[in-house]
Amino acid sequence: MLFFIAAGSYADFAAASLLKKVEQRYGEFALNRFKALNELVQRVKNADEKTKLEEINRFWNGVRYRSDLEVWGSSDYWATPWEFLAKDSGDCEDYVIAKYFTLKYVGVSSDKLYFTYVRALKYNKPHMVLTYFAEPDTEPLILDNINYKIFPASKRKDLIPVYSFNGDEISAFKDAANSKADRNKIKIKKRWDRLLENIEKGKI
Repeated sequence: MLFFIAAGSYADFAAASLLKKVEQRYGEFALNRFKALNELVQRVKNADEKTKLEEINRFWNGVRYRSDLEVWGSSDYWATPWEFLAKDSGDCEDYVIAKYFTLKYVGVSSDKLYFTYVRALKYNKPHMVLTYFAEPDTEPLILDNINYKIFPASKRKDLIPVYSFNGDEISAFKDAANSKADRNKIKIKKRWDRLLENIEKGKI
């Protein structure tokens, strides 16, 4: 069963059965964070998109940063939003995944949301951010866990964009490696498909 339901029905983002599993496995602190997430999506469901972006970005940036090696013993694991919140730990991809699915749940079109790999100059390392396009040809806003404030891309001189992908587009991508870009998409699609499978299972 998917951990989220179609935008517009607005039942609890985290169902009661999931909350029970969280409490049993992770304790009261994690349970309270899940309750806070439910309260957040109910509060912003009818808000304008600026408010949705700000509130959801702020909530997920409250989770601690830790590397995949520290949390999962793996160099590259894409956690479900539930795993990320229950562990109260994750890396840059986990922040982006959680923000993406929460924004999508409260009615922001996935067409506006892109997973964007960048080079973080301050740390001289690869990084991922969520980019939001109000309209296809407009300058995107950057939702990030390094700088908590949302800025237009032109104001983030500390980030060099590398490439972006959209969740719906990568889901539809066919495994035909005709170029280096296609090979990158195949790698991403494998991670994406595994993530969706874990979400469907309600993995925490």
